[in-house]
Amino acid sequence: MHKLDERGLLTQLDPHGMMALTLDFPAQCERAMQIASDAPLPSLPRTPRQIIVCGMGGSAIGGDYLHALFEEYGNLPVQVIRDYHLPHSVDAHTLVFAVSYSGNTEETLACYHQAWERGAMILAVSSGGELQQRAHADGVPHVQVPGGQPPRTALGYLFIPLMRLAERLGLLPDLSQPYAQMLTRLVQTRAALQMEVPYEQNLAKQLAQALHGRIPLIYGSGGARATVALRWKGQINENAKQHAFAYTFPELNHNEILGWVKAAEQAQNWSVIVLRDPDESAKIRTRIEVTHRLVGERAQWHELTAEGATQLERLMHLTYFGDFVSLYLAFLNGVDPENIDYINILKAELAKIH
Repeated sequence: MHKLDERGLLTQLDPHGMMALTLDFPAQCERAMQIASDAPLPSLPRTPRQIIVCGMGGSAIGGDYLHALFEEYGNLPVQVIRDYHLPHSVDAHTLVFAVSYSGNTEETLACYHQAWERGAMILAVSSGGELQQRAHADGVPHVQVPGGQPPRTALGYLFIPLMRLAERLGLLPDLSQPYAQMLTRLVQTRAALQMEVPYEQNLAKQLAQALHGRIPLIYGSGGARATVALRWKGQINENAKQHAFAYTFPELNHNEILGWVKAAEQAQNWSVIVLRDPDESAKIRTRIEVTHRLVGERAQWHELTAEGATQLERLMHLTYFGDFVSLYLAFLNGVDPENIDYINILKAELAKIH
């Protein structure tokens, strides 16, 4: 029996129920959709010329996914800000989504304040906290999502409301059909990758074993896969407590590919994971094939192709697959996937600065 099939593993290595929260993800998306559909939403006073999403970590990834949807279906530029400062272009014709799961993320609060001072149109999403308090005091629409779990397990609460609010404002078309297909795909993915599926039939367990003791280099095949590669990196960092790196085609063929020249002296424990799309262009397919040939025997090479008929379905399939891989890696590493002591130490030090 493989270690990942052992009974009692979750009790031993997952005392805070990270796997249970991951299994709940499809239902979380449904709850988030209902919350965003029911939330009061006044019409915008002006037609926005751009959209800014302010957030960090899981909140920022939700903004990246919104960006991917706008590239597919929308007509406005979307920019995600992971910082304390908004771009100079933000003004009264900018729609700003301020997103913080806790409601207390200092970078997001700083951006909210700047957006308010510049007269931007603001929509806030949080489980409470100072962001909710400021939004209520300022008369800014606020969508409250359930709190109490690690933000990296709350992507449904941090992405689905952005999509639904954009739909309700007429900035995105009706996505009810792609959303329904996405939910079906998530349920199918969960059924294929959950703990009860043995190692021999569980592709997420197999990939986690292949990556164990190695440094993953996660390459997206361009577009939305670049965002998913970044999500995989963050999940492996936070859950498995190990380094991982993310990049994307075609950009990596203009710089990072030359890092493989000396890789024989450096890359004994590197592994490449390419996140692919079934509708890749001939150019991207060729770039991946040639890169694989050039990397050769210097590193393990793995590929995972998104499943689904729409951008949204494919995006979330790859995302959910990576969540399972990161948890199985945590169990192989013998670490508690929930623990974030290093982040908490940093926050404590920052709290001393006024």
